[in-house]
Amino acid sequence: MSALPLRSLALLALVLVCPAAAPGQVINEFVANHTGTDTYAFVELRGTPDTDYSGLAILELEGDGSSNPGTVDFAFPVGTTNATGHWASGFPPPRDIENTSITLLLVEGFSGSVGQDLDTNNDGVLDATPWTALLDAVAVDNEAVDDHVYAAAALTANYDGVSFLPGGASRIPDGTDTDTVADWTRNDFDGAGLPGFTGTLVPGEATNTPGAANSTEPPPPPGAKLNEFVLDLDGADAQEYVEIWGTPTTSYAASHVLIVDSDGSGDPGVIEAALAAGTTSGAGLWHSGFLPPGSLGDTARTLLLVTEFTGAVGQDLDTDDDGAFDATPWTSISDAVAVTDGAGVDVPYAAVVLAPGFDGLPDKVGGASRFPNGVDTDAAGDWRRNDFERAGLPGGGAATQSSPEAANTPGMPNTVLPVDYYRGVAATDAATLRATLHLAIDDHVKVPYTSAETDTWDVLNLADQDPVDTTSILDVYKNAVYTKIAGGTGVYNREHSWPNSYGFPSDGAGNYPYTDCHHLFASDTSYNSDRGNLPFGSCPAGCTERATLANHGVGGGSGVYPGNSNWFSASAWETWSARRGDVARAQLYMDLRYEGGAHGATGAAEPDLRLTDDTGLIVGTGGNATVAYMGRLAAILAWHLADPVDARERRRNEIVHTYQANRNPFVDHPVWVRCLWLGDCVSLWSDGFESGVLPPWSATP
Repeated sequence: MSALPLRSLALLALVLVCPAAAPGQVINEFVANHTGTDTYAFVELRGTPDTDYSGLAILELEGDGSSNPGTVDFAFPVGTTNATGHWASGFPPPRDIENTSITLLLVEGFSGSVGQDLDTNNDGVLDATPWTALLDAVAVDNEAVDDHVYAAAALTANYDGVSFLPGGASRIPDGTDTDTVADWTRNDFDGAGLPGFTGTLVPGEATNTPGAANSTEPPPPPGAKLNEFVLDLDGADAQEYVEIWGTPTTSYAASHVLIVDSDGSGDPGVIEAALAAGTTSGAGLWHSGFLPPGSLGDTARTLLLVTEFTGAVGQDLDTDDDGAFDATPWTSISDAVAVTDGAGVDVPYAAVVLAPGFDGLPDKVGGASRFPNGVDTDAAGDWRRNDFERAGLPGGGAATQSSPEAANTPGMPNTVLPVDYYRGVAATDAATLRATLHLAIDDHVKVPYTSAETDTWDVLNLADQDPVDTTSILDVYKNAVYTKIAGGTGVYNREHSWPNSYGFPSDGAGNYPYTDCHHLFASDTSYNSDRGNLPFGSCPAGCTERATLANHGVGGGSGVYPGNSNWFSASAWETWSARRGDVARAQLYMDLRYEGGAHGATGAAEPDLRLTDDTGLIVGTGGNATVAYMGRLAAILAWHLADPVDARERRRNEIVHTYQANRNPFVDHPVWVRCLWLGDCVSLWSDGFESGVLPPWSATP
């Protein structure tokens, strides 16, 4: 590693006091590397609030001695700062900001180009400076013998007493600039403050705060949302409740749900109830429990989710009844929704109003659910009215739920009937089908992998329950019956049918495929070990047999290929005949469900998972990846056709849907596989599921 040469230091000191631009413009924060895929790398500028800095750019210079140091790797044009004086680059593609030795420069009047070599002889001195002024600089230095950095402040491993290289850092306090490493506090590597990450902030670390003031305090939990409520039901209203959605296992004790009278014929603006929120479950849900009858009222009401409530029940917030609050005894409103009876004299205190007819049904709304869970576009279309006859509640019946109603699901993910779930699917051609079907199954509720509350063990113990014994499971590969265990590896464990090493090996709050129960199966532990992370495929020669047991009219026998056995070699695993369609449709689901981007409610980064026949692409990713592959596609498609969907698989789909609020569409509509992968897009709704030709399926064992 070469230190910054003296003449470069003199140049840096000279340009840093150049009067060409207003003072106070600095690189304020950056993240080049964080746990998992570096999906949330960014750079940030701090300057004067609400100011256009389009004449500035933040450059990344290569510092790795083996990669032509001094090369301009990236140039981020700066935009307009926000009201707090911050501008952030957004999140460029992973790896755009490198993890090794780099220098970040804030320059004015950049006239160079990406790829330009500013240190042509690689001596650590810039030979070209294609800018009119250098305003700020900071470097990360891996300290390899041939690395170069081009800034006085170079953050190394141990610069702050921590033994590993910082992945990102923040000026603490904001804008502090003494041109030394003391200005900088390393950011939490585990992502505290980034979308979908809970982080592990410890003293000596800063929160990741793109576009906001830097801080060493833990980030507040994201604002919760009203997710479901019931004000009125058929008969006595003995099962009223409210539900919020937020970060899993997070205390929202600072929040209250207020029920405000909105009946224009009464006393609008009066607080009828104030319900203190609690801690969300592993799925991110908290609900009030069933409240005493009449607690919430059944006329026009506005529900407000507020923080730091200082008012009281009975307080009139709208003393002149003009529809505007005269008092706001809270710090902020996180969410709001109103229900009216359409009489024309109601006074809703929310932009989103659920009136009779908002969904095509003429009756007043007694309760409603967000669908998808937690997704908020500030529109009435975010909501589905709940079944008035109590479907989903104790004493209610599923048969009363009809389109477009949602079930009543306090503390559980909100769900709608399949006909409404697939209502937006346009099955006109393969491209349109894929795009609209992905939107239908996207943004599901994450089940915790292992938790003291409901977790994937609980879901699989129901989804893979033995058909005739509620105390046992039937495993996927051996067809063996095992007494249920509550968790931990025993005679059976959890099989990632799409191996987690292919794209998502690191579990975490934002890693949705790791715990997606549509592809997890209860499996005999030794058979799961034999399968390992082998792709699926045919194994006609040189393979080892793993026989099945005879249970429920299938399985048993061995010694003859393929028989009722699983077979595997060093390159493929062939699932036995009665379950190969199940695992095939799980892979097809994963390919469709995960197409990159971010989760619509949590912002968590998601991988793009792709099925392929190119075995060279099917490799372990080491960490959570942007793109990952699994196969073999030809075998998976053949298995789907050879082993049709049966009642057990449909029942499994319903159970997973209950916990995740999304479905495997290839269990409901097997014919869609032909369109998406085989080019046969004729009669895409002819399989009987939507028309009710098939018998109804129940999640009840």
